[in-house]
Amino acid sequence: MSTTHHLRVTLVQTSAGLDMQANLSQLKHLISRIGTTDVIALPEVFALRGSEQDYRNSAQSLNGPLVTFMASIAHRHNAWVLAGSIMETAGQGIYNTSVLVNRRGEVHASYRKMHLFEAEIETGQVIRESDTYTAGDSPVMTELDGWQCGLAICYDVRFPELFRLYSARGAQLFFIPANFTQRTGKDHWEVLLRARAIENQCFVVAPNQCGMNPHTRVESYGNSMIIGPWGDILARIEEGEGAVTVTLDIHQLDQTRRRIPALTHRRL
Repeated sequence: MSTTHHLRVTLVQTSAGLDMQANLSQLKHLISRIGTTDVIALPEVFALRGSEQDYRNSAQSLNGPLVTFMASIAHRHNAWVLAGSIMETAGQGIYNTSVLVNRRGEVHASYRKMHLFEAEIETGQVIRESDTYTAGDSPVMTELDGWQCGLAICYDVRFPELFRLYSARGAQLFFIPANFTQRTGKDHWEVLLRARAIENQCFVVAPNQCGMNPHTRVESYGNSMIIGPWGDILARIEEGEGAVTVTLDIHQLDQTRRRIPALTHRRL
């Protein structure tokens, strides 16, 4: 398929709580106000945010009700939907999985988070995702209306080799849905996103959670962003739930790569 020169992408920022149905109802309300778009991009764990046990209890297959819900959104808006992440059951494992649904409501691609977050945060709590999830083992690139896209989730942004691999395979756009915390977010979120965009001369679409996890009391940073290949911030939702639509222009990417042809100068 030839690349569509312009791609309208809607960034959605949510503050998910423990009630999945309430979360999805609020999400439908946010999305109902966005107008025409090509892609609707949602954050990591957009449907529920809580304890490890809450995540385990909500886990489901890619044929389950959450993906069915995303399919209905795709149909209604004639748009691709990036379900930032759901808890996916497969075999004996639970994966933190990003799901890309096409305009027909079909699962087009899915990516299981490869790098699992583990750190002591400012409250003294230790967050160790490996206690809940199995790590994915495969990068995933896919085509969306002719655009070559690399999929990642949250903590993956700290591992530039993943994005360099995507870049070497021809990526033009990275999706990085997240639940990035307030503490690390204020120091690292924008810097990391812009670095991944600049060094690979790619667009970055990064929807993040905002507000507080009602179980852990850990606050998420918000500041969802769309970043251009020059590293310029094309859109930002600072605080609170909301949505913003930006039209990405493939000519901007081509112009950036002509201006500084760094990708052709690589020696490793």
